[in-house]
Amino acid sequence: MFRFLSLTILAWLIFRWLDRFFGGGNSSKNTSKTQQKKAAKAKARSTSKVPKDVGEYVDYVEVKENDEKK
Repeated sequence: MFRFLSLTILAWLIFRWLDRFFGGGNSSKNTSKTQQKKAAKAKARSTSKVPKDVGEYVDYVEVKENDEKK
């Protein structure tokens, strides 16, 4: 039983090593694609849906004038 487990673990380690050695480029390509998608989403969120010629929204407070000045 111990021999079976040790050979299974050894085969799994060898398989992992070979997968990293020959197929390791795929994981780095996937992360770069994911980063590009995140950057595109961030850029889409930062752009406004309002055209630039509309103007800028400004908060203001109305001030009540005194009737005595008239």
